[in-house]
Amino acid sequence: MAFELTVLGAGTIVPQARGGPAGYAVRAVERKEYMLWDCGPGTVRQLGAAGLSLVDLDAVVLSHFHPDHCLDLWALAFALRNPELRRARAGRTLQLLGPVGLRELVERGAALYGERGWTRFEQVTIHEVDPARMGGEAEAAGFRLQHWPTWHTPQAVCWRATDPSGATLAYSGDSGPEGELVACARGADLFVCECSFADDAAVEHHLTPTSAARIAAEAQVKELVLTHFYPSLDPGAAAQVAGRTFAGSIRCARELQRLVR
Repeated sequence: MAFELTVLGAGTIVPQARGGPAGYAVRAVERKEYMLWDCGPGTVRQLGAAGLSLVDLDAVVLSHFHPDHCLDLWALAFALRNPELRRARAGRTLQLLGPVGLRELVERGAALYGERGWTRFEQVTIHEVDPARMGGEAEAAGFRLQHWPTWHTPQAVCWRATDPSGATLAYSGDSGPEGELVACARGADLFVCECSFADDAAVEHHLTPTSAARIAAEAQVKELVLTHFYPSLDPGAAAQVAGRTFAGSIRCARELQRLVR
């Protein structure tokens, strides 16, 4: 066992009973510290249900700046101003990592409540990555991080995490088949990949069961985890369709699911 991924949101911004917007907690199994991959609405609330403490949060890693992937940044900033959390995290700095434009986004969020500063991060470092510099490296929660562009937006990136043992986890963020997901996911032990719409209802800059499976097959990943389901797409049906193209293990993400590799 090398790492643990906890699904905090496997759906989208469109309300549905089976899942909320994107959010995933990732940690090496021998460490308490963890990082968040995306931070959509409801992510902070789900941490409690998952048994994860903000005391142990080391980093937030964003794929892009659409609200369903980053809106809970401001809930997080507000929560971290809680006196008990301030004391418990004394001397610890939170890392925020994401595409170019992250610093401006954080500053705009800090200005939401004016002089009160309720949405201003206090102990924080910001690391912006350039989508064009494919494979660039950073570190968070004991993992080596790399990124590639997805072109879901001009700034959007996908992420790959490698732990000291060499185990790898890849995350698509939002993408279309024209991005660099194959390079990001190459040989990954676990590939968490968006699968938004059915093949016959494909939307530009999003993936379907077949396009996600093609990427997984070309990248030769060990296990594919489909996620980011819109209400119109049944996860079970998506996995069945994906299985026609990708012969490896396929799972459908569900809220509060823990995947250990």
